[in-house]
Amino acid sequence: MRNGWLLWAAFRLWLLGLGGLPEAPRHALREHPHATRLMGLDIANPIGLAAGIDRSGRLLRGASRAGYGFSEVGSVTPQSLAASVRRLGRRRPPGRIMPRGVNIRPAAGASAERMIDDYLHCLRRLLPVADYLVLNLSSPFARRGWAADPVWLESLLTRAVEARDQYHRDGGGRVPLAIKVALAPRVSRRQQQALLSCRRAGLDGVLLVAVPGQAEAAVCHCLRQVKDLIGEMTLISVGGIVCPTQLTGRLAAGAAAVQLFSAVLGQGPGLPGRWLEQLHPDPRPGPHREEAA
Repeated sequence: MRNGWLLWAAFRLWLLGLGGLPEAPRHALREHPHATRLMGLDIANPIGLAAGIDRSGRLLRGASRAGYGFSEVGSVTPQSLAASVRRLGRRRPPGRIMPRGVNIRPAAGASAERMIDDYLHCLRRLLPVADYLVLNLSSPFARRGWAADPVWLESLLTRAVEARDQYHRDGGGRVPLAIKVALAPRVSRRQQQALLSCRRAGLDGVLLVAVPGQAEAAVCHCLRQVKDLIGEMTLISVGGIVCPTQLTGRLAAGAAAVQLFSAVLGQGPGLPGRWLEQLHPDPRPGPHREEAA
């Protein structure tokens, strides 16, 4: 049933992308009442489309026309990498308003060292075609290593940041790099140390996935804990958001933005337009809002 709803949501976004309405130019971003910054990127509003719906970049135009402030493609694996790079490379119109991220994960069943190689291989190929990149450590294939093995995590983060920075030194743009993890309401000591490693390594953000069945108060408590740990790094809340009230609560708890997945399947892809009408401009307290450049 879930796959059916996923296909239906993707189909509706694809149809929307075929329409004739032009995307607004990037210079118009600051005119939007909910415009903000995300890891240094201008976004029209803090509602993003989570990875898992647009697996390869086919739906970016539709997501932009549906009103999302940003969209994340993937997860991209070594097996799907070549096709994703081709599609993303063809879809970089100048002046586009919606930044697009790319979510990376290793091949299923890869060894610990092979997982790092998979992340780095995908990252290097995707740097020229992504506005930001996410190392997905919330999938079953990578979840076991991120907090349980600090040496493995340090190696992954150090090598990924170095590859990103080398691309910048070689003349490419600076591409923000984030990590995606799932945490229980009470952050363990090992997880705290892992998050501090992300901060020390120079990552730009953390995508925090809500655990299924978590009460909303527990999700917001976890967001506040993580925000205190990561400091100026950007925090994005993913999952479990089904109404504008939850959106406002996640932003007030320290998230710079949210990403929708299940809500899109259940309520249709046109949520941003409906929800933003109920969202007061700039609902976050000052310390959690990224300063406009």
